[in-house]
Amino acid sequence: MEILALSWDKHSISGATIAGSTQAVGFCPLCRISQGEVLAEFQRWKLARTKTMKGHRERLMLFHKDHVKTLDEGSIGEAYLLLMKAGSKFFSYTDKWAIFEPVYATVPDHWHRVASDLDKNAEDHAQILKTPRMIIDNCQGTLSRAYPGDEPVEPAAKSR
Repeated sequence: MEILALSWDKHSISGATIAGSTQAVGFCPLCRISQGEVLAEFQRWKLARTKTMKGHRERLMLFHKDHVKTLDEGSIGEAYLLLMKAGSKFFSYTDKWAIFEPVYATVPDHWHRVASDLDKNAEDHAQILKTPRMIIDNCQGTLSRAYPGDEPVEPAAKSR
């Protein structure tokens, strides 16, 4: 399980109201990612490498600039499109990579998604197999879904 280091600076703590409760934004590790760690920035999103690579050559995280726990469907779609576009560049070295559902998220109160290659030798390979994920095939340009206990669902063959 990944644990992100927190800096407990009591002077930088502010609150955000989310679904009727106040969250300590200053303690959120995603809110505290420095601008120097940001690989790309979009209107409402930031892209950064995860704190731990877990044996992957590349492991990315797209997170909302605001400290929000849930998003509307349109925003989620926008996030996946941005991550797929960025991932096609960052994961160009591999045939397939994936975007993971936040089943094992260590920061569940700030909306984000993690993407990585599917290296079978990575430290978290067993966890990957237990996580619902969208698999992106760089060679064929296809998407498929994989669920725990199932083989990845291969997309239908393209008609010519």
